[in-house]
Amino acid sequence: MNVLLAGVGGQGILFVTGLLAHVAMAKGWAVCACETHGMAQRGGSVVSHLRMGKKEAGPLIRKGKADLLLGLNEDEGLRHLAYLKRGGFLVLEQGKNKLGLPSLARYLNSMDIKAVSVPALSVAGKSGFLLGANLVLVGAACALGWLPFSAPELQRGLQALSRESLLEQNLGSLRLGLKIFRQEAGLKPSPADVKRADGPGNRKSSLSV
Repeated sequence: MNVLLAGVGGQGILFVTGLLAHVAMAKGWAVCACETHGMAQRGGSVVSHLRMGKKEAGPLIRKGKADLLLGLNEDEGLRHLAYLKRGGFLVLEQGKNKLGLPSLARYLNSMDIKAVSVPALSVAGKSGFLLGANLVLVGAACALGWLPFSAPELQRGLQALSRESLLEQNLGSLRLGLKIFRQEAGLKPSPADVKRADGPGNRKSSLSV
């Protein structure tokens, strides 16, 4: 599985990459990760390529080959949209709700891309732990079935990687993301009907690794 993470410095992209890589390796998968933009300046563009389950995979994901794009920043996520394959999955920080733009909705529909926007920053801010917005997105992706990991696997990964002082906050942020889409059977995001996170849904899918 190929996962591209796009955002800006200070959002914990490398921590999320490390978390997903750790969980994949715990399952016995081959993992290759690469950061293509440095974090020398807080707020600068950061992109991380994560390839899991392919023993002879190169470090970079080519355009049109990513199974999942996690956009921790709305603009950066959309800027890297071309990396998603046809039929891929997009989990995007809600930002200014740009997923509602007609031109973008048409593109997602034409590419059969399933997409949701998640108010991760808002949710994390209300919890009192703004740094947890990255894990809110991860939790949402897990709840939708767009990650090949279960919630307990991600929780064990956080227990292994988190500093003791941040463990409970990290776990709480993941749970907040899980709750956004873990509602009783309801709306299902589709390429023709892109749903924002304030209209919860639940979608299960199978992803090859």
